[in-house]
Amino acid sequence: MPAHEDSHPTVCPHLRYRDPAAAVAWLGRLFGFTERMRFDRGDRDLTARLQGPDGGTVMVSGLGEEFKEWMGERAPRFEEASGAGWPLLTHAVTVVVDQVDAHYRRAEQAGAIILSVPTDQPWGLRSYAALDPEGHQWEFATIASDRANSGGAASAMDRPGSGEAPGGRA
Repeated sequence: MPAHEDSHPTVCPHLRYRDPAAAVAWLGRLFGFTERMRFDRGDRDLTARLQGPDGGTVMVSGLGEEFKEWMGERAPRFEEASGAGWPLLTHAVTVVVDQVDAHYRRAEQAGAIILSVPTDQPWGLRSYAALDPEGHQWEFATIASDRANSGGAASAMDRPGSGEAPGGRA
């Protein structure tokens, strides 16, 4: 194991929200994330580092004017969306948890919008999918090692697009 894996994840999604403080609270209450660091930028903008229920890290930030100006100065074809699309179809975040069925029950009972119930996937995961209030898609999964290691099936980490929904949509 590389030395950096002990203290820092090698991939860390950074999601932007219109109301990042509400997102941090919601992700903690419904999905079990724990806030580990917060940098408050004022004017309802912040950046927070959240730890997943069984490890991993995700960053949450706002979509403040300062960020938009910064991006506009650097991205040659920067365009703000003309309307707020919902849900966001450009990405999904997969979080591995120890007990996906219990995690699903918690999220469902707390009112999450459930896209799919826990299902055994042919690539070695048992997973479900849900949306957060701003339309980010989340997939929570438990690695089912008996299926992942049998018959040469690729594990979720080896299979491109493991979070895909029917029709190749993530």
